[in-house]
Formats: sequence, C-alpha cells, structure tokens
Amino acid sequence: MVMAGYLDDPELTAETLVDGWLMTGDLGRMDAMGHLQLLGRVTNMIVTEGGKNIYPEDVESVFDGIPVKEYCVLAVNFVWKRRSLLGEQLMMVLRLEHGDEPTAALLAELQTRNRKLPDFKRLSAYMVWDQDFPRTASMKIKRGVLAERIADCFERAVALKNL
Repeated sequence: MVMAGYLDDPELTAETLVDGWLMTGDLGRMDAMGHLQLLGRVTNMIVTEGGKNIYPEDVESVFDGIPVKEYCVLAVNFVWKRRSLLGEQLMMVLRLEHGDEPTAALLAELQTRNRKLPDFKRLSAYMVWDQDFPRTASMKIKRGVLAERIADCFERAVALKNL
C-alpha cells in the first residue's frame, strides 16, 4: 500500500487509487524479455488527425545529446489552444545558453534526426525559449505550465520557425 488516500478529498482518492492500484498516469509495455518499458504519460500523449498516438518523450529521445541546455516537444495546438486535430503539428522548444541563437550546425542536426522519425512523428517547427523550463520536484518538465507561458509571451506566427 502506497497511501490510504488524500486527506479530505474522496474524489481525488477514488480517481487515483483504483482496486488497490496507484494510477500514476505512466504508460508502458512489456518487451519480449519481460521488462517494463516506459513510453510516456497519459497526460502528455498527442493524438494526430490520423488517430496516431505520439508520446513526446519518445520523439525527444531521438534528439538526445543535441548541444542545447534543454528541449521539449509539444503539440502546437496544445500551446496555442485550438480544439482540433486537423493540422496538428509537433514543435520543439529549445532552451539555449543565455543569449545564444541556433547555429546552422544545430539546425542541420535537428533536420537530420527529424528525418529518422516516421512521418507522423516528425517535428514541423521549433522555437527558442529564453527561460528555464518549469519542473516538478522530480525534475519532469511541467509541459502545461511551459505551454501557457509560451502562449502568454508569443503569438503563434511569430514564435514558430519551420524546421
């Protein structure tokens, strides 16, 4: 048993503890060797207009090691709210060292790695963010908070640059 429940919040307790299981929101699958492979989180999943499920962490793993301070993949319609799957695009938010701009070499590397992804997982655009990403106590990016901050600071047409 992880916990008995949330103090004075039976609705949240019922939502979080189901049949004795703690519902964390993590998504995973068992591989052929019987190991659990974590894919992402239910709340992070992006659904394309073709009905494909994309986990941003899965796309981000293709870009491991790029020379930036940090980066994050978001759905464009999640940042600039549009309740439609039509025309959904993925974007990468880049946090560079203070005052830096993306170099031609960095952009070429992003394009090369992006081409390795299946069409429905490819990034359409990128943008540069000049603040540290908001994080949880366990250092996971607070994607919703980051998306709100971006939308508050930039218009869609101004922020996005084609990849």
